[in-house]
Amino acid sequence: MKKVDQKSEPVLPPAVLVHACCAPCATVAVQRLAGRCRLVFFFYGPNIHPAAEYRRRLGEMQKLCAHYRLQMIEGAYQPARWGRAIAPWRHLPEGSERCRACYRLRMEETARLAQQEGIPAFTVTLSVSRHKNSRVLGEIGREVAAAAGLEYLDMDFKKQDGFGQSVRLSAELGLYRQDYCGCALSHSEALRRRARRSMR
Repeated sequence: MKKVDQKSEPVLPPAVLVHACCAPCATVAVQRLAGRCRLVFFFYGPNIHPAAEYRRRLGEMQKLCAHYRLQMIEGAYQPARWGRAIAPWRHLPEGSERCRACYRLRMEETARLAQQEGIPAFTVTLSVSRHKNSRVLGEIGREVAAAAGLEYLDMDFKKQDGFGQSVRLSAELGLYRQDYCGCALSHSEALRRRARRSMR
């Protein structure tokens, strides 16, 4: 599985399935990959809580893909499946094995869809976030890709000011930017942060 050096812009696979769970992070993948290969987005967010948040993020992804005329496939909304996948680690903090299990679930579903659609490679937009460990994402992505007979496009989208780029592009396109990862556990953490800020 080749690691992509974004500065040298190597030849990409003919098509890439990009897992995304929010439009702001997906903007960077659009900027760096569109026009260089056939780009298909996969919106799969079984972790997103509550359901209203899921629908809002889905709508923003649809808006982004319509703007750039890119294909988007929506996966099934499966919060119970996500709950089972992270159950042994739900007591652990963000960045722990709990998140690894979440990443793996979403990547395995992305790989399954890539096989079904005949797309030879996949990647994820999660690496845009400053809170996501790109090395961990790469390790899991390569394992999942190898098991599926696919290529994992190992891109750290936060490099070259990727996060800042996502903020600017989101503002330009009028996209909603959430303040938590997506799951009920990170939602609770976000509510506590908001409460602390309101008390200042």
